[in-house]
Amino acid sequence: MLLAVVVILIPPLLFSQSWHVWIYRGLTLLLIGCPCALVISTPAAITSGMAAATRRGVLIKGGAALEQLGQVQTIAFDKTGTLTEDKPTLTDILPIGALS
Repeated sequence: MLLAVVVILIPPLLFSQSWHVWIYRGLTLLLIGCPCALVISTPAAITSGMAAATRRGVLIKGGAALEQLGQVQTIAFDKTGTLTEDKPTLTDILPIGALS
């Protein structure tokens, strides 16, 4: 912990470096030096991701749903009003095979 404090304080105070960069590096060093910090950082990262999505208008039920978003390969958007207005509308007919 002392080494992380030194990494955070010395470069900005003695060499006029950016505080933002050295705080980040000191926290990174603290995370590497303390395995239990990794356990604490996982829920914090999930909460942060859910908060960022909420600010952009996306409601995510929980951490498991957020993690599953990383495996999504296809997204379908409802532009017919079926979900938003509860009025189903037929927009296209796409045949699967050859018509005789």
